Amino acid sequence: KINAPLFDKRNLAYHQYRKMLTSEMGFKVNSSIAVIILNYFGSETTQNCIRSVQTVLTPDIFLVDNSANQTERSKIMNIYQHNDKVRLLFPSENLGFAAGVNLGIRTALREGFTRFLLLNNDAILLNGAREPLLQAYDEWPSALISPIIRWSNQINKGYYYHKYLGLILLNKPLNLDKWLFFLSGCSLAFDKSFLERVGFLNEIFFMYGEDAELCHRAYANQVPIVLLEDELVVHSGSHSSKAASFFFEYHMLRAHYLLSVLLFDHPLKKILAVFGKLLLLSFRSFYRSIKYRTLAPLTALFVAPLPLKVRPNKKYRHQSHGKH
Repeated sequence: KINAPLFDKRNLAYHQYRKMLTSEMGFKVNSSIAVIILNYFGSETTQNCIRSVQTVLTPDIFLVDNSANQTERSKIMNIYQHNDKVRLLFPSENLGFAAGVNLGIRTALREGFTRFLLLNNDAILLNGAREPLLQAYDEWPSALISPIIRWSNQINKGYYYHKYLGLILLNKPLNLDKWLFFLSGCSLAFDKSFLERVGFLNEIFFMYGEDAELCHRAYANQVPIVLLEDELVVHSGSHSSKAASFFFEYHMLRAHYLLSVLLFDHPLKKILAVFGKLLLLSFRSFYRSIKYRTLAPLTALFVAPLPLKVRPNKKYRHQSHGKH
């Protein structure tokens, strides 16, 4: 079963959408799936993720190692160098989430793949995921698709982002006027025609925010955002593992500032969003500085508008994607 906030397959708009893709664009179904996974000093966790994917699907996996570390590279090579179903990509530096994912997608495109699944390395694909995913690819060409994700004791069915204040909710607000519904970057499925209509992840984001901006562009291009009604992914990442580090605070706050600019066309709305978020994020930073007894949140508040090269240290065992 599929729930699409923009399109319902029972409506005429859905059938017109299908006809446009199949007739006018010459869309052809290709069942091969390229799974894009990022690793960052988490070879054991990544191995568990890949094992779950290979158990459920018969995919080709494009593993991007963002560690830029010879020891970690050797671990990955020892595990997968003789596995022709796992392509290994070793960029010379940590590219971040969006650029790392894009590297995997572009490599898969050059090899002729037309269907893609992004999956966090600390996520597990559950048994039974194959049929719902294939059905979604078939029924929703060009759409952005996500399953329900279990994260600790939380069920994730996407997020609602307040475009002027930066609030993030799991439950649907009463008035959707100023909210953006978006799917978590932990697990996203789409095909080549989606990339042609919407584009790749925006590499202006290093971590956080790129999933919201991607969904915003999908809406702008009248591309469906589809939430499967099946729980197909378990995300084991911790909500608090990165709490109050300067890396986390900087990139989380910077994502809010960038979204203030990218989600609006009118200059006045951009300004209102920046000031609205600055007010709320100031309270957030003061609170987190007191709670965690560190000046990192306050420091990040002032420098987040600047495009600094802030990179994690090895304590960040997984470069995964989630909301905090």
